[in-house]
Amino acid sequence: MLFPEKKYSFYKDITLDSALDFSKRSSFVKEIMLERVYPTKVIIPMKQHYGAPCIPTVDVGDKVTIGQCVGMPAKGTFASPVHCGISGSVTAISDITLPNGVTCKAVTVVTDRKRTHHPSIVKRNDPYISASKVTGIIRNSGIVGMGGEGIPTIAKINRAKKAGVKELLVNCLQSEPYATSDLIRITDSAEYLIMGAVALAGAVGVTKINFLISEKRKTEITALMSAMERTAGRYSGYIFNIRYFRERFPQGYYRLVAKALYDKDLGSGQTLEEECGAVLFNCSTVYACWEAIADGMPLCSRVVTVTGEDLKGHNVLAPIGTPVTEIINSVNGRSETTNTVIWGNALTGIKIADPDNTPIIKTTSAVTVVRNEDKVRTNCIHCSGCVRACPMGLDPGIIKQFLDNRLFDLAEREGVFDCIACGACSYICPSGMDLNETIAAFVRDSELRIERKKPAYTTEKMDIGSLSLLENYNEEENGGRQGDDDKIVLPFEGGKIV
Repeated sequence: MLFPEKKYSFYKDITLDSALDFSKRSSFVKEIMLERVYPTKVIIPMKQHYGAPCIPTVDVGDKVTIGQCVGMPAKGTFASPVHCGISGSVTAISDITLPNGVTCKAVTVVTDRKRTHHPSIVKRNDPYISASKVTGIIRNSGIVGMGGEGIPTIAKINRAKKAGVKELLVNCLQSEPYATSDLIRITDSAEYLIMGAVALAGAVGVTKINFLISEKRKTEITALMSAMERTAGRYSGYIFNIRYFRERFPQGYYRLVAKALYDKDLGSGQTLEEECGAVLFNCSTVYACWEAIADGMPLCSRVVTVTGEDLKGHNVLAPIGTPVTEIINSVNGRSETTNTVIWGNALTGIKIADPDNTPIIKTTSAVTVVRNEDKVRTNCIHCSGCVRACPMGLDPGIIKQFLDNRLFDLAEREGVFDCIACGACSYICPSGMDLNETIAAFVRDSELRIERKKPAYTTEKMDIGSLSLLENYNEEENGGRQGDDDKIVLPFEGGKIV
């Protein structure tokens, strides 16, 4: 297979290029089918997205089924519905604090082991569907950015339409060490990605679709190309391209994509849509969109990478809300008390204090078990390694010093809120300083303080009945309908995953 000469990247650095190249992943157990986790219970937080928490739609004692809505946005709030990924009974509705500091209500459902699906979970056979219907399905499916940001996908669609973007980007640039949850979606479900991209492009109103992927991901590139060839006769008017990137970490962040593709440095508050005329969706998000459209399944499960120093890497498909301990145990990776469990990837994740009661959420791409070690820590030796490693051009050492001395104004002037918490600075630091942990914790706390100032909704329960929401959405936000010219033809093949 021949690849074009042009390779994109956000940054060029001779010294650190190989240090931040994680293309040589550990060997993963490759099953014939993606392993599925069937937990004994799920703990479903009402806030798994950027925005306001949802309101529970169930009571303790209620029976629920797979795909049923258990959390609904309060009227006028920026939020995304929450659905259940198992069938069973609601045993508790209580407060939960997630590792990222978010506190909200959580619905606990204990399985009945019947795996009963909601009646609305049926495959769609009609290949003619309007753009407004696509956005309605995506909105009510609770789909958010699954690459980590958690922005409701409907919000990105609306923002892209308002900005009049010219192209749609599918982010296949998962570059963290060991994590391959996005990559397995490409190899196992490439056709779903193609069709999901077409649906999103139709909803946004563009015909140009670019897949962004590392030049070293040969298997995934082959899967994408083959899927494009297989579906070529089932769509028309769409232009597909693959943009090859150098294998660098953290390549997939939207501001770094803007730099790599368009040579634009996005400042605080600037968006890819407005400044570059493009909208970016994570590939797992694109998959979830097509699953909702073709199969009628809202976002209630996701692929999670389970990995660590003493584990062979696995990817599992787990209901959202599955406790981390059950995820680890499902791959015979029971963690010893001497190990640290990370909610996320080794570099970008957060340490978990109580894995038994900490669930995975919509944005959890990995669970990592690392061996506890007493790191050798020294004072900063002023090597500037963290400065060269930082993809945002910050000086993490100086920022940490300001934060340690509570000089918050100076830290803000130094760009603390531009930090993307990638962990490259801590990874590269020869002194073992917790640069990323200190800076990321400050940014998270600042964001949570802003959230707490917003109006609180005290509704204990929202009555919507036992809906999945997919059978009861409006065609448009304003209640209007589009004419026949709004119809977009989407490729269907009976919802088959390839």
